[in-house]
Amino acid sequence: MQRRIDLFDGHHTVTVIGQPDDRHLQVEESTPQSTRLIHQGKCHYTIQLGDKKETIQMAVKGETAYIRAFDRTFTLDIVNPVDQAAQEAGSGSDTACAPMPGMVVEIQVAQGEKITKGHPMMTIESMKILTIITAPRDGEVEQIHFEPGSSFDKNAILVTLVKKEEA
Repeated sequence: MQRRIDLFDGHHTVTVIGQPDDRHLQVEESTPQSTRLIHQGKCHYTIQLGDKKETIQMAVKGETAYIRAFDRTFTLDIVNPVDQAAQEAGSGSDTACAPMPGMVVEIQVAQGEKITKGHPMMTIESMKILTIITAPRDGEVEQIHFEPGSSFDKNAILVTLVKKEEA
């Protein structure tokens, strides 16, 4: 399982490998390390990373964990892959890409249509969950790459906008 974690105003890719009783944690491109989070009761845990252990306090609310360790308090946001794709789509890109494999359910725009950032462009279905793909920026629809009922892979370009210089 791979997730983006936001910590200290920075983004980190964290991969958890293995089964619950034998997990390894890899942050970015580092060497995976054996990891255990042992519940000690209420909000108290022991975290073991490799051969190092630390007692921590942790409370989780939604996708945010509040962690007290090393005489500091950390706020850690775990970003859902669909939300991550939506955030990245809002970066002014000329394309809207699939956050996961799936199928096109409905197209809400037409080629040549002028749209604004956040405008619904396409509804997709992945693992029985409907997701609306929105415009990453203001612009004009150049190409719709899939028809309703078409399947696509993760990171497939679903809709392309006319490049800003050409618009």
